[in-house]
Formats: sequence, structure tokens, C-alpha cells
Amino acid sequence: MKRNVGRIDALARIAGGVAIAILAFLVASGSVSVPVVSAVGLGIAAAVLIVEGATRRCLLYRALGIDRCPVE
Repeated sequence: MKRNVGRIDALARIAGGVAIAILAFLVASGSVSVPVVSAVGLGIAAAVLIVEGATRRCLLYRALGIDRCPVE
């Protein structure tokens, strides 16, 4: 599968994924209470964002025909 996520978008996904992972840890430890969101759901969302950022491939972008990656 061809890369379809640009460098800045990938860095933003990784940073957001790390932030959500930290929030998931805080929710799991009981330090923070977030309504309607579980630590497992946050952890899955964080993992998806980090993997998409690291591989620079997004299945949703592919399904919608979006390509934000400059020619390599």
C-alpha cells in the first residue's frame, strides 16, 4: 500500500497518539475521570494514531481517495 499521509500529518498523529495514550494511562489509574470514555477505548485510539503516523498510511484516507503525501 502506498503512503498517503504527509510528514507533518504523520508527526501530528504520533503526537496526538502519545497524548491520548497518556490520558488512557491516567484514566486507567484513576487519576482522571473522563465521562463515557474507557481507558481501553482511549488506548486503542492512541495505538491506531501512532501506527498510522509511523507507517504514514491511513485506511480512511485511502477509502476516501485522499493523498496528502508528496511524491517521494
